[in-house]
Amino acid sequence: MALRSEQARVLRRLLLGRVARNLAVFTAGFAAVCVVLELLVVGPLADFVADSTSTWRTLDSSERFEEIMDESGLDDDIYLNDLTAFFAEQGFSAAVGSAASALTVDEKQGDGLFDEGGAWATDADLAVSSSAGSFNEDDGAPSSVPFDEEARAKAYAAAVAALGGDESRLSAAQVAAMAALLRMQEESGLTLEVPQALNNADVPAILRAAACAGIPQEELTSLVAEAFRRSQDEAYEEWQGLSPADQALRLSVLSANPQWQTVKNPDGYWRIRDVSTYALIRSFKLPLAAAVLVAGWLVIVMAGLNRSLRYFDDLSGAVARLLADRDAPIELPPDLAIAQNELAVIRSQSLADERAAQAAERRKNELVAYLAHDIRTPLTSVLGYLDLLREASELPPDTQRKYAEIAYAKAERLEGLIGEFFEITRYNLQAIPIERENVDVRLFCQQVAESFFPETSARGIGLRVGAPSGVRFFVDPDKLARALGNVMRNAVAYAEDGTSVDLAAACDGPWVTIAVRNRGREISEAHLEAIFEKFYREDGARSTGSGGAGLGLAIAKEIVTAHGGDIAATSRDGVTVFTLRVPREAAPSWALEDAADGQRGAGPGGNVLDGARAGRARLDGDVPGDTRAAGRAHGLASAAEQPAASSRDGSARPGASSRSQAVSRTRRARHTPVTRHRS
Repeated sequence: MALRSEQARVLRRLLLGRVARNLAVFTAGFAAVCVVLELLVVGPLADFVADSTSTWRTLDSSERFEEIMDESGLDDDIYLNDLTAFFAEQGFSAAVGSAASALTVDEKQGDGLFDEGGAWATDADLAVSSSAGSFNEDDGAPSSVPFDEEARAKAYAAAVAALGGDESRLSAAQVAAMAALLRMQEESGLTLEVPQALNNADVPAILRAAACAGIPQEELTSLVAEAFRRSQDEAYEEWQGLSPADQALRLSVLSANPQWQTVKNPDGYWRIRDVSTYALIRSFKLPLAAAVLVAGWLVIVMAGLNRSLRYFDDLSGAVARLLADRDAPIELPPDLAIAQNELAVIRSQSLADERAAQAAERRKNELVAYLAHDIRTPLTSVLGYLDLLREASELPPDTQRKYAEIAYAKAERLEGLIGEFFEITRYNLQAIPIERENVDVRLFCQQVAESFFPETSARGIGLRVGAPSGVRFFVDPDKLARALGNVMRNAVAYAEDGTSVDLAAACDGPWVTIAVRNRGREISEAHLEAIFEKFYREDGARSTGSGGAGLGLAIAKEIVTAHGGDIAATSRDGVTVFTLRVPREAAPSWALEDAADGQRGAGPGGNVLDGARAGRARLDGDVPGDTRAAGRAHGLASAAEQPAASSRDGSARPGASSRSQAVSRTRRARHTPVTRHRS
């Protein structure tokens, strides 16, 4: 949006620059803070939130682990069956329910399977190493192991427990075989740390099988670790193939829409947890950051707007101080330096206008006082001569005629003074209505010029008019005729006898320029600057007999200005030129027809334009092509009253010379307004 004043443009640049700079700094700082938080805070905070809202879970791969161990040859059922068959051959009963006879048979044969130091230990004591005697198949003779009934009972109970704990379903051969396996496990000293994911794995069975197979501890540990990794990977692949609901059920997680986080430990564990709560909280990170960023931007923009509003407060305060005290210093922030200078100029102009108004009012009051004083002089003369005529009835006719002419001249003088008085009281330059219409430029200039023919003829002054034909302009003919008449009256009044007054019009693009030129006394530069001011008179005389009210040229200027034009004056080497310039404006098509159509045959008493079209009076002039009015009384209509002479400002100045008495007789047919011509 375009701004008119330079101050507004400067403030806009300053405010936009500050806001843009603050936005850039804030955005860069915000980005830096986000990077630091992401690197140093977000990670630990995310872990804390995730750990607080979710629990790690592991996949139970016990079943698959046992299958892998069986495939590796560590199935104790194979060894148990072989030993059961062996002990059945050695005399232990293979009948179901004969488990209790295993102690009796062992005691008779002296095998010492259930003796002290044998395999009587419970599952909790499997990791304890002991040195016990071994079973020798080839000896056939019992070992010399002392009998301890309590220890034998414990070993028997351990074997039964390893087989399920139900004696009614076991045979003596099975109990003896298990007791032998437990004794071999104890003698091997093998141990196995049970991983968390193998809660259901039969670790004692693996140890018994490993002891039977003669696998050393290191190999067993490596074999178990590899089997555990394989079981975890296969369990994880199986879990991934499940639906989300089945996955949650498998891990005992209560969530309708779980979001899983999976981690595989170096030991082969697959750790899984549901991070849906953490994901929900994390989803607010970007919106929250965007909200903080936008909030910061809004704060910066609002701060800029608030700063701009403070400018209004500063301006309002400065104007209030200026109105309260015109001499008070105008103090504004540096950003408002242009406004401060403009306020200083406005203050200076206001003071100058006030002084000018006071001077104009003073001149008007003085002029009114002068008029009131000067009115008494012609009035006293009129009354005196009329009283002589009334009382001296025997005066000669020539004397009576002389007295009557003197009284008439004084009455005219009195009328002029009263007219000036009313002109002053009615003067209001701001109330000049303008009613435009299309007018022919040539005929308009001729009409105004013809109204001055009596005075110019009486003084031997030539009146020349030059204007292009067929050119129209859109003006108020009555008001513009008054303005041009005031300028012409001024030119005629100050023209030297025997010279000429030129009225010339020309087209200058969208403008029509009318120039009035005369030769006479030169006007100084100082007077040229003030000549269009109201109540201004160049001669500065006290007596109104030597000048008008000082309104003629001021009225002309206001009328031309109301038309959107301008007026100027120059004076050099005795030649003074007044130039009026008004907009031409394009006339509508109906106004471009021949001006004579429908306008012919104007009779006496009609408008000068009509008379000019009807007869085109022959005018002689100083320059070929110029025109001079025919001087017919019925054609001497005017836009304003035509006095005999005027002051330099264009106001009426009746009775200024002896020629005015001859001219004044033509004024009986005066105040005929310019008739508007519409083609």
